[in-house]
This record gives sequence, structure tokens and C-alpha cells, in this order.
Amino acid sequence: MQYWKAHYKDAYHDTEIDILNTEADYSTDPLSFTLDGIVFQGTSPADFHLADAAQCEEACRKFSLLKWGGYHTKYQITSPYTYDLQRYALEVEIPVSVFRKSDQCIVAGRIRLAFQYREPDMSKSRTVALCDDEKVYRDDVVVSEFSLFIEGICYRSGKRTLWFEEALKDISRQMQDRYYLKSCFTCQYADYSPYGSDDYGLMLCYVRHKEDCLKVNSKDDYFAFLEEKDFDGRQETYLCSQYSPRNRAGGYRGYVEGTMDCPAPEGEGMA
Repeated sequence: MQYWKAHYKDAYHDTEIDILNTEADYSTDPLSFTLDGIVFQGTSPADFHLADAAQCEEACRKFSLLKWGGYHTKYQITSPYTYDLQRYALEVEIPVSVFRKSDQCIVAGRIRLAFQYREPDMSKSRTVALCDDEKVYRDDVVVSEFSLFIEGICYRSGKRTLWFEEALKDISRQMQDRYYLKSCFTCQYADYSPYGSDDYGLMLCYVRHKEDCLKVNSKDDYFAFLEEKDFDGRQETYLCSQYSPRNRAGGYRGYVEGTMDCPAPEGEGMA
């Protein structure tokens, strides 16, 4: 469990908040924060929704929410309403562990992510959501920063994106001579699903199948050795005691840039 320091701002708020990260499985909405007595939860730093739909009337007086779900005539189905948080800005810092190559020590790092949700530009193509058969549109998101701070050094991703995979690849290339991130993102036993993934998580942890992980160097290998195996859903920034540097097999996604040239230090298998 972690607490992330963050700054939240919208038309009614401009305040520091703590985001609770239970580090539980992706399906449980592991992130949450409370503001003005209203609880929001989600799976990623940029995907929060109202935790209790019974609070929707009160929450709508204090926050901008996008309501979607309900009945769908074409498919004759009905789903619960979801109230997504919109029209806000967030700056969040995520604590991470970093391996320093010069002396093989673990040092503290922090990922800083800053973005803002704005009124959608309807002249651009966009994803449509439905609320009781009516089209509704999510806000546009503008990312201003994705950086990793280590020992007073800032490694800023050139890709202003919410997708951790893309930003962390870029940062890993920048710092590959000095550091590498020690987390699921650079672990030998964690991979993204070949069927697709979200901006933050879900990574598939196959630590119970280590030998099979070492056989995977392509999508075909993944389907041959891992597809039917059980896994745990983990976040890119998660770290457990069975971490092993990604330097023996590429997995489905290939080697993580910045770690492929780094042999496993003695004893590095433990956190």
C-alpha cells in the first residue's frame, strides 16, 4: 500500500490530496482519494470515477462528472451508471525504486505526472460513450509532464502521454548508462497482454512460471508458453521480493530499453 502526494485543481478546488494505492489487482480499482467527503476511485492516475453512485447528486454540485451507461436498445442490455471525473487538473508523484549502476545501490526515485482534462474539441474524432442511448463525450486530456526524478536529476519523457509503457521506455533510454527502474516494468517475469493494455497497468505477472518466462521472446512464444498460465495483475511501478532484471529473455514486448545491457548484479533478485 502506498500514498501518492498530488495536487488537484478544478473550478471549485485547488488543494493537496493523498491518493491511496492499495496495489491490489487491477480489477479492484486500486487507486482512490476523498475530497469534500466524496470518494473517487479508479485503475490509473487519470481514470477516476465516483465510488458510490448514491452520492451523484451531491457530487454533481462540487465536481464535473460525465454520466454514462444505462440501457442500450440495440443490444437490449442495461448496465449500471458510471460517473467519470472530468474538467480537472492533477499533478501526482509516484514513489519508485531505482537501481544505480555505479555502485549497485537502490535509491529512491519519483515519477511526476501532470495533466489536465479540458472541454472536448468536437472538430476532432473521438471515442463516443452512451448514456441511455444518447451519445456523450469525454474531455480531452493534455499532458504537460511525465518525468522521473533521481538524486536531483530529472529525466523528462519526450512523449507527453498518459501511457506509462511509452513514457518509461523513453526515460529508460535516457538514463541507461546510470540507472534503471526497479519495478514490474523492468522485471523478467512481467509483461503486457498481447491483446492490449491500458495507460497504467494491467501488467501480467508470471512469477509462478519463471522457467516458462525465460522461453518467451516473441508473441508466438507467449501464446505457446504463457497464454494458459495463471497470473497476477500488477502496476508498472509495483515491486515485490521476487523481482529479477529483464536481461535474459525479451518476453512478448521485447527487452526494456536501458536494461538489456545490464547483467543481473549479485543478490539482485531480492527487493
